[in-house]
Amino acid sequence: MVSFLALLPRALTTFLYAVAALLRFYADTDTIPIQLFPLTILQWSFLAFTLGTTALLANLGLEWHAGNRAKNERTRAEDEANRERDRANQERERAARRARIQNRGFILQTRYQLTPGRETGAALADFLSFLQEYGE
Repeated sequence: MVSFLALLPRALTTFLYAVAALLRFYADTDTIPIQLFPLTILQWSFLAFTLGTTALLANLGLEWHAGNRAKNERTRAEDEANRERDRANQERERAARRARIQNRGFILQTRYQLTPGRETGAALADFLSFLQEYGE
């Protein structure tokens, strides 16, 4: 149905311009082809031309709207991809930070177990206070 509606203004424009051209060809005669409507052939030609121009403007509006809608959809998709990429980068950075903190804790524990002393104990105590302060 959408493709039919997309083709309708183009086909209607072409048809109405063809009718207007055909009626212009017979504009020499000053007759009224349909007795119910008191219009001459030249006036019918002008009416067909006006309707064709209206259909052309409708087609232009539809094409413009379709182009804007496609551009907006592309922009929205790009924005969503950028947000997703930023979220993934933030999660990666948080995971790397957690891994560094865990590695630091593991190294300090290993040092304290290998050489228990005042310096390694103080470093381990500093690390524990760091963990308590930042909630890691």
